Formats: sequence, structure tokens, C-alpha cells
Amino acid sequence: MLGTPTVLITVSPEVSNQMRPPRSLYPEGFKIGNSLGKPNMKALQKKVLKDALSLLAENFRPGSYRTVEYPEYGEYHEPSSVGGK
Repeated sequence: MLGTPTVLITVSPEVSNQMRPPRSLYPEGFKIGNSLGKPNMKALQKKVLKDALSLLAENFRPGSYRTVEYPEYGEYHEPSSVGGK
């Protein structure tokens, strides 16, 4: 094998796929800046990273991506802001 195998974790697969990455993971519903999950969601972040790295063992067509749902991402609620705003 030549080169370094890579995996892209993208929250915008339509934009990312224009560059035809060798393999990518789309955690469905994740927001920009939260490609591994929200802050302090260590178990989810680890799960997303493991799922992304598992793609290295699969044969992917460049430009394609795997969509994965993580229900626990939507269950996390941000703490209310200080001052009630």
C-alpha cells in the first residue's frame, strides 16, 4: 500500500464529497464544530472515532460515505446560560 490511509468525518457530506475523499463517515445530524459529538460526551466521541477508523478495513469508492445515526447526540442538552439568557 502506498501513502497514508485517511478517513474524513464530515458534517456536510455534499460539500466534502466534491473533493472525493477516499472514505468518509457522516454522523447524521451532527452540527458544525461537533464532528465527534458535543463537549463532554466522551463515550460518544470515542464511538464515532472507532466507527471512522473501522472504515479503513473496508473497500470504499472515493467520494462515497457511510451515514451513521447516533441517537445519544440528540439526548444531550446544553446547560442553560448564566443569567438566564
